[in-house]
Amino acid sequence: METNTLSKVLVRLPNLITLFFSLTLVTGFRLLNDRFHWNTSPNFDFTVWNDVLVLVSFLTTLFFIVTAWLGFSVLMERVPYQGSFNRFIFDTARFSALFPILMWSFLAESPHHFQLYVWALSTWHFAMTIWYVWPIVFNHSNRTGHSSDLNSHAIICAVYFVLGLAYYLLIKKRWETEPNDTLRIALVLVTLASIFFWSLNRLLGLQKRLVNEAAHKE
Repeated sequence: METNTLSKVLVRLPNLITLFFSLTLVTGFRLLNDRFHWNTSPNFDFTVWNDVLVLVSFLTTLFFIVTAWLGFSVLMERVPYQGSFNRFIFDTARFSALFPILMWSFLAESPHHFQLYVWALSTWHFAMTIWYVWPIVFNHSNRTGHSSDLNSHAIICAVYFVLGLAYYLLIKKRWETEPNDTLRIALVLVTLASIFFWSLNRLLGLQKRLVNEAAHKE
């Protein structure tokens, strides 16, 4: 493939990533409607903890996915695809992984399976950590935003893994013999709060970086 042709193809590839993002959101909202039947006979009840947990979990995960897409959009403006399909393949994989993560956000009401959702988030951030470590180990170079992004993904990966492990040991394994709904709800809320505050911190950090860059250029 000629370089000129490759460049033309690479310019169009971000549109496919945006398509993955759009399909994930559409499917997520459809499942949310299937859960609460808001367009036919709404059954959401603020007094039922499982209903609240599912809604908060969905919205928190949605916020996480939107911030991930914003980060991707900014990166594409800074460093477009060039030279090979490697970054595109990785971006396709990580945005495809957001689809099951959003689906599993509905496990917030399941005492037996919520840890799978938390560990899926941990695995996603682990993949991002490897993405930033890879060029250091094999190419002796850094990616854009290497230091802060690497530390952020590595720390939150460990935090989510520990939260998932705590849920598995304290809730899932004991649920049949020693069910503790108060502890279950507390762990779910702590996990969702961690996801929200990490996503918010990333969003504010991204906004600050862009504002500083704009001010510097002016």
